[in-house]
Amino acid sequence: MSTPPLAPNATSRRGRPIDVALGERVFRAVLEQLSAVGYPRLEIETIAAEAGCSKTTVYRRWGTKPHLVAVAIASEYPGSVNIDNGNLLDDLVEHVRVGPSFLKFGRLAPVAWTAMLEPEVAEFLREEVLNGRDAAADLLFARAIERGELPADTDTRTILHTALGLGLYERYLAGSALSESTLRQVLAALIAAPPRLPDPPAAPAADAT
Repeated sequence: MSTPPLAPNATSRRGRPIDVALGERVFRAVLEQLSAVGYPRLEIETIAAEAGCSKTTVYRRWGTKPHLVAVAIASEYPGSVNIDNGNLLDDLVEHVRVGPSFLKFGRLAPVAWTAMLEPEVAEFLREEVLNGRDAAADLLFARAIERGELPADTDTRTILHTALGLGLYERYLAGSALSESTLRQVLAALIAAPPRLPDPPAAPAADAT
């Protein structure tokens, strides 16, 4: 299990060595409990017991239940990957499949994945994971614009979020994984006829007096 991108709770004692093994046990227990009972019924006492530590230790290190759940989910996040295949289509397919994408969370049960929709959990994930994922994708799109594959006013986030949203819908609602051939067709169509950013509102005319 990779090192989580979220830092331990700020109230942790400075200079105290971080028990990596404990963190991995806690995260494993959180993900198992999320899959078994979902976020609302997840209890810190149960997590602590399964991880072999006290409830106080869990609260001291991670602070709150939403933060703990966010850290545990983020521990499944693969982190940034340097992707540059020389063309946007291959770059985006790799980004969605093996890069910093929430589709990497596909092994989690749907009831566990829905924890990401909890406002407090989502806030942590948005700040520490989603923003990083979008920044990595921005680099892919910037290169594509420089190569002339896309116009400068392309709505790049819509292209990215369409691919990710389709993948999540297929996996968790339709119950089947999005095939790479389908993903390529969707992305190729979006690249060929990309959505465009709206024109900025015109500046108000100066008041002639």
